[in-house]
Amino acid sequence: MGKGFGAENMGKKKRKERDLDELKKEVSLDDHKLTLEDLGKRYGVDLTRGLTNAKALEVLERDGPNTLTPPPTTPEWVKFCRQLFGGFSILLWIGAILCFLAYSIQVATEDEAVNDN
Repeated sequence: MGKGFGAENMGKKKRKERDLDELKKEVSLDDHKLTLEDLGKRYGVDLTRGLTNAKALEVLERDGPNTLTPPPTTPEWVKFCRQLFGGFSILLWIGAILCFLAYSIQVATEDEAVNDN
């Protein structure tokens, strides 16, 4: 049973490494080596007039608008919770809880509890 589980994990690990190597491969482009005429023929562009309206619409439908996609953002409530409960503030929360706990124990055990603590 243990050997099968280990072999399965090794297969997944090798597959992930292979996929990662595939993503790391560089795209080979030779557009910079071509002459202008060959480049215009490859992309179907008239070098003096540019794209026709029909070709421009076709490229727009195929590739979408030439805009950058915004990077993913962290929701505001997550940022708020990180500020509220992260880092040094968690120590402050623990201290506040301990103070309330100590005060409630003092009030419960003493007949006349001092309210200045």
